[in-house]
Amino acid sequence: MAVTLLCAGELPDGEGTRLRQRLTVLRAKHAADRTLLARSDEAGTDVLAQTPLARDVVTAAHSVASASASTPLLAPALDAALMDEALSETLEAAAPDRFGIAHDKGIAYVLEQGALFPDIPDMPDGMTFELLRSRDAPIALKGERGGVAVVTAPNWSASAEAVGVVARSASLAQLCASAIEKTVSRPDGELSPEVVWDALGDGARAASALRSAGYLKSAVLTFRGRGRVIGPIEGDRLLRFGVSSWR
Repeated sequence: MAVTLLCAGELPDGEGTRLRQRLTVLRAKHAADRTLLARSDEAGTDVLAQTPLARDVVTAAHSVASASASTPLLAPALDAALMDEALSETLEAAAPDRFGIAHDKGIAYVLEQGALFPDIPDMPDGMTFELLRSRDAPIALKGERGGVAVVTAPNWSASAEAVGVVARSASLAQLCASAIEKTVSRPDGELSPEVVWDALGDGARAASALRSAGYLKSAVLTFRGRGRVIGPIEGDRLLRFGVSSWR
């Protein structure tokens, strides 16, 4: 599981290496469950996971699906849950003012009150890190921990182009993002600005429902240069999302 450690220099000597080793162990321990969850995502069927962590992901997915009327993806959420677990273990051994674990398009992080992440030019996914650094977005600006996830769709997909979510954990952010992404249907025919805004409407309503239910703190949705913002995010700072007009 290839990960990027944000502000690893603030950890005690050797803690970054130990964390990477622990993630490798966690990945191996949950490999069978990840295969089951990936098959469930493809087939659209329910699954009986073996490990407690994977079962927790499935339980959370059911709650997110109920609130959003959309079924989230399980396998990516398990990957994010492994980061959440590793972060929890790291915080038992150290107390960094700022630290994050990034994998694919998700980040599990802790950020103490008043701390900010510096610019990291070599981040594998700039959209997710940009969402994390958006001044008003991270819930950890109040001294809490959380997670960020971005789901992007291929051009042929009949869904939103990008959905970003800030939540209290990386796994929950991933579940919410994938659920919201499925609710945006790309319309046929001419894509006027009004049609594009209407297409984003269902996704915005799903995101608002998830926020009202306490599953996410904030979210962004984009489609054809337009973007919707739910919660405390300043869209104009999200340059990598390619949006010229926010609502």
